[in-house]
Amino acid sequence: MPPKRNTKSSSKPIEDESIEIVNWIDKLNKAIDDLSESRTSTREESLEIIVSTFACHRVFSHIENRLEEILTLLKKSLVKNNSVKEACLAAKAIALTFINLDHLSESEGDDLYRKMLNSLRNKIKDCEDIDIKISSLQTLALITYIAASDIDKQLVRNYIFDLIETDGAEFNVEELSSQDMDRLLCEAARAYGLLYAASFTSGFVNFDVLWEEFEKVMPVHEIMLESSDKDNRIASGENIALMFETVNIFLTSNEDEEEDDDDYNTVKPEYDNMDGLIYTLRELSVDSNRHRAKSDRAEQKSVFRDIIKSVEENIKPVEELKINGRILTFRGWAKIIPLNAFRRCLGQGFQYHVKVNPMMKEIFRYSTGFSSRHQQFDSDDSDDEIGFNKSSLSNVDRKFLYDENKKARTKQIRNARLGKENPPVY
Repeated sequence: MPPKRNTKSSSKPIEDESIEIVNWIDKLNKAIDDLSESRTSTREESLEIIVSTFACHRVFSHIENRLEEILTLLKKSLVKNNSVKEACLAAKAIALTFINLDHLSESEGDDLYRKMLNSLRNKIKDCEDIDIKISSLQTLALITYIAASDIDKQLVRNYIFDLIETDGAEFNVEELSSQDMDRLLCEAARAYGLLYAASFTSGFVNFDVLWEEFEKVMPVHEIMLESSDKDNRIASGENIALMFETVNIFLTSNEDEEEDDDDYNTVKPEYDNMDGLIYTLRELSVDSNRHRAKSDRAEQKSVFRDIIKSVEENIKPVEELKINGRILTFRGWAKIIPLNAFRRCLGQGFQYHVKVNPMMKEIFRYSTGFSSRHQQFDSDDSDDEIGFNKSSLSNVDRKFLYDENKKARTKQIRNARLGKENPPVY
């Protein structure tokens, strides 16, 4: 007699999965409800659940009908001043809420963004606690990148640059230690780089406006390269590389497009202190200062080797992510700097959102073929680098792709011209 098959064990994973889904949804809803509780410790516990759940799950369909309520409660937790922990968790939860936004129109996203804007700006400027300042700064930069209009991106970028340029003169930093001040300036530099990428690597970009910004902010970034803080030096160096990368995309493609025009006679813009900048970047790429920790020197040298290659040789760095056996390639500082901002916010949930979050795919223009239901990659995905959707590319992205494929494209054009001008004789 054949042994009985154990059908119970085969169905258990499905039952467990359903129970787990119900459990985290119920837990999340209770945490949201508890944000209105009067006890600070209860709100802190609720915020920890919300942050963890928003980072590790796709929650939009479960919070869509409560978005305004949730953001209102999070804003209250941010501004209450009851505890540093509550304010920092609330700021992070606001950022994660925006990362989880699906299927909202630009106007809807902008409306939600404006509800948060002033509270975050006020916390950065007026709050005395460094952790709240930094958390609010990280969130302001990220939600501006995600949901703000072009003009708001410019205004917030200028606001953050003012913090950097003046060493926080109008940002209530008198009581901060030098170490805390370094932390604030480092986060401000990262935020500025993220918003520079938002303004000058997507949509229509006017080169004159780009160059004006470049000349305005570059001297301040050069000063930051001399900082005693390693993270400050790296953040400013990465921003410098991003700015040169963006400028070079324009200059290189314009040069290629007009190389056959004998009447074309213009002077390329050049940065005034190029020699001094190159010298500083080279020194940082081979730093052997014994007063610095060995691990800090190693990290700095690794990053600045990529930075000097970008500035001096127009070579773009490459970062690869391995997701379920598939490698996604992100090329250039314009992709890597925003990617790192999302990584810092999402933490352990970063790879999950790379797999399933449609907004991440739209921002970075890749296709994983990943289905949240089947949890696998489709085999018929495009082989293009990170699945670029060329029909949605901005003028900067088009110039970027033109630069990357210049040699092959030039060869094809020349062959086509030869074929037209010298048709074969039969």
